[in-house]
Amino acid sequence: MMKSHRFAGSSLLLVAVMLSSVAWAQDAAPAPVAEQGPQPGPATADDGGAAASTGAASTAAAPTAPDANLDVIAVPSAQTVTTPATEEPATNDAQIAEVVVTATKRAQPVREIPATIAVLSGEKLEREGVQNIEQIVAMVPGVNLTDEGTGGTPKRVTIRGISAGTGTNLTTGTLIGDIPFSDPFAPKVQLDPNPFDIATVEVLKGPQGTLFGGTGLNGMIRYVPEAPELDRFHVKYYTQFASYPGNGDSGWNYGAMINVPFADNTAALRLVGFHRDQPGYVDDTYNDRRDVNSALQYGLRGILAWQPDERWKISLMGAMQRTDDYDLSYADNPDGRLEHGNSPRPSPGESRYVLGNLAIERDFDWGDVISQTSYVQKNFNIFLEASRAVGGQLPLLSGADDNHSKSVIQELRAVSAPDDGPWKWLAGAFYYDMNLYDCAEAGAAQDLPTLPVPEILNGLLANPCPGNAGKLSGQLDIAQLLGDLELQEQALFGELTREFGEHWEATLGARAYRIRTTGTVSFAGLIYALQNNLMAGEHSGDASENGISPKASIVYHPSKDLRFYFTASRGFRFGGPQLASSTPTTKIPETYKSDSLWNYELGVRSDWFRHALIADASIYLLDWKNAQVYQMTSPPVSIGYLDNVGGARGKGAEVSLSYLPPFLDGLSLDVAASWNRTRTTAAFTAGDGTVVPVGSPWPLAPRWQTSTTLAYVQPVLSWQLGASVRHTYLGDACNTITCTARVFGYQTWDVNLFATPDEGSYWPQLSVTLANLTDKRGFSNITTNPAPAGDTYDYIAPRSLVLRLSGNF
Repeated sequence: MMKSHRFAGSSLLLVAVMLSSVAWAQDAAPAPVAEQGPQPGPATADDGGAAASTGAASTAAAPTAPDANLDVIAVPSAQTVTTPATEEPATNDAQIAEVVVTATKRAQPVREIPATIAVLSGEKLEREGVQNIEQIVAMVPGVNLTDEGTGGTPKRVTIRGISAGTGTNLTTGTLIGDIPFSDPFAPKVQLDPNPFDIATVEVLKGPQGTLFGGTGLNGMIRYVPEAPELDRFHVKYYTQFASYPGNGDSGWNYGAMINVPFADNTAALRLVGFHRDQPGYVDDTYNDRRDVNSALQYGLRGILAWQPDERWKISLMGAMQRTDDYDLSYADNPDGRLEHGNSPRPSPGESRYVLGNLAIERDFDWGDVISQTSYVQKNFNIFLEASRAVGGQLPLLSGADDNHSKSVIQELRAVSAPDDGPWKWLAGAFYYDMNLYDCAEAGAAQDLPTLPVPEILNGLLANPCPGNAGKLSGQLDIAQLLGDLELQEQALFGELTREFGEHWEATLGARAYRIRTTGTVSFAGLIYALQNNLMAGEHSGDASENGISPKASIVYHPSKDLRFYFTASRGFRFGGPQLASSTPTTKIPETYKSDSLWNYELGVRSDWFRHALIADASIYLLDWKNAQVYQMTSPPVSIGYLDNVGGARGKGAEVSLSYLPPFLDGLSLDVAASWNRTRTTAAFTAGDGTVVPVGSPWPLAPRWQTSTTLAYVQPVLSWQLGASVRHTYLGDACNTITCTARVFGYQTWDVNLFATPDEGSYWPQLSVTLANLTDKRGFSNITTNPAPAGDTYDYIAPRSLVLRLSGNF
C-alpha cells in the first residue's frame, strides 16, 4: 500500500510546485501579457484543439501551440457540418481552450455538463502516433483495459472499478458518432478505430442508461469523426513507422483523407482510408517463430453531407474495418519473458464490421428534430489452439468460433433551441433490433493416425458449423454450442432542465424501456452427449424486462468561474438466455437477469487566473445490484454460464488540473488522479464452490490511477517545436472475483517530440514518440488454469518507438 501511495504521490508532487509558482507570480507581477498576439474567437474543431476534461484526464493548450489560441473548440458529431467561426473581441491572456461536445445529444460546453467527461483531441492522438484503444485508455485515470491475450473475447474497458469479467457482457459501451456499436449480448467484435481524422474521443464516466440504454452500464467511449467541410477542399495524409526496439518487430502505417465540396458549397464528401501493419513482440518458442502476435488492419470511412438551406442538414456515413490477428499475445511465464512454448499451432483470428448511418436534421424556431437510422454488421472468426490444456506437446485440442450479428437502430429525437430561456428539453424514441448467430466448437486429434471410432460414438460427433468447417478439418468435433438469438429494445427518453435565477439549474430525465431476448441454444458433440443420455439437445429462451432509468442533477454556479453539481443517475445491462445448457447431472440457470447501477456524484469545476488554470474534483458512490458474473461448474463437468450475485458498492474520488504558467511562455501541465474502492455487498458461492465473502474486492478495480503530462512548445522561425513527457500509474487489482492473482500495479513514462509548421504551410509535421520508455512488464491480465494447462499472462506492450510524418493542404 505504501508503494501505491508513493507512486501516486510522485505524479502529483509537481502540482504543488506549479501552484506555488503561479501564486507567487500572481502576487509579484501584474497581469501577464502574452506575446503571441490577439487570439481569434470561437473556432471549430477543424482549427485544431487541445484535449479537455471535466474531472478526468485533460491537456492544456500551450500558449504558443497552434491549438492554444482557441477560446472554444466546437466538436462536430459525425453528422454535423462545420461552418465558419464568428469573431469575438481579442484578448492577450493565454487561456485553456474550452471544448463543446455533443455527448449529451446536444451541443454543450463540456465544463457545464453535470457529469465527468474526458475529451481527448484527435490532433493530439495523431501527433503521438496513437493507434488503438489501449493507448487511449492509458491517458484517462479511472479507466483501465484488460486483454485476455488468449482469443475469443474482446478487450474489456473498466470505468471506476465496474468491470466486466471474462465471458460477461460489457459494462462500458462504444459509440461512433451517434451509432451504438457494442453488442449487448455475447460481444466479440470491438470498434477500436484508427484515430486518424477523428475530431475527439470522449470518455463518459458513470451510468448512461437515460440517453444510451443498456450498453452503458457505467460509461461510454465515443469516437467523433471529423465532419465534412462545405467551403474547403482539404487533403490530409500520414505515414508512420512503429517498432519495438530489442523486443519485437516493426511495421508501417499510412492513411489519407480528402474533403471535396460541391454543389455551390452546399454539399461535401469526406473520404478516409488507412492501412496498419501492427508489429508483434511475443515469441512462439515451440515452433521457433518470433513476434507472432502481429496484426494487419485496414479501414475506409466516408461521410456525404448536404445542407440545402439553413433549415436542413442531411448526411450519410458508411464505414468498414477489418483486423487480422496472426496469433495470440499471451505469455506462459510471470518472469517478464515475452514468449510462450505450449502452443503447437498458431491461433489466427479475423474481425470485421460494416456500418451505415443516415442522419436528417430539421431546424425549427423552437428547436431541432433529428432522425438517426443506422445499420451495423459484424463478423468474427477464430481458430484457437487449445492443446495447452493437456500439456501442449501435441495438437490434441482446438476451438473454433464463428460469430456474426446484424443490428438495425432507429432514433428520433427533438431538442430545444439553444436560446437564453429558462427551459431546456430533449425528448426521443429509440428502437434497436439485433440478430446474433454464434457457433463455438471444440475439435480433437488433428493430424494423428486414424483410429477406429465405435459406431455408437461416431454418431455422437457433431457436424461443424459452416463457418468452422475449414478450421476443424481433419478433427473430431467433440463439442458444439450454437446460439441463434434476437434481441430488441424499445425506449422513450427525455430530459428537462430549468434555470432558477442566475445561479441555479435543475435537470430531471428518464428512459422507459422494454427489452426482450428470444431464440434457441443447441448443443451437440461427444462431450455434451455423454452428459445427456447420449443425445444432443436444444432449448428455447425468452427473457423480457421492463424498466425505467431515471436521472436527476442540480447545479449551482455562484460565478462564471465556479460551478458545483450533484447528479444521481441509473444505468442497466441486458439480461437474457444462457449461451450454455444444463445436463442431467449438472444444472445451470436457464436465464440471467439484467443488472443495474446507481451513481451518486458530487463535483466542482473551477477556473482561475483568466482561464490559465482549471481545477476540478468529484466524489462518487456506486451501488450495483444483481451484478452479472461468469461462473464455471465444478469438475468433472465444467459448464460456463452467467449468474447474478448480490451486488457491489464502489466509492471514489477524482481530481484534475490543467495549468498554463505565466512565468514561461509555452509551458503546460496536466495532472489527473483517481481513487476507487469497490467491494461486494453480499456473500455468494462461485460455480466452483469457492465462497466469496462480503467485502471482497471487485476484480480489475485498482485503488489508484494517475496521469501527469508536462509539455513545452516554442516558435522557431516558421515552426512550432515542442516536447511532452507523460507519467502514468495504475495500481494493482484482483484478476477475478475469487482473486486468484494480482494484475496491473505498474507505472510508465512516455516522451513525445514534434515539429509543426505554421498554419498554411505545405511542410509536413514530424513527430517522434517513445512509449513505455523504461520498458516495464506490467500485467494486463492473468488467467489461472488447473494443471497441466498452466496460467497465462498478458503483458502490456514493451518499449516502442514511433516515427510519424503527416501533413495537410
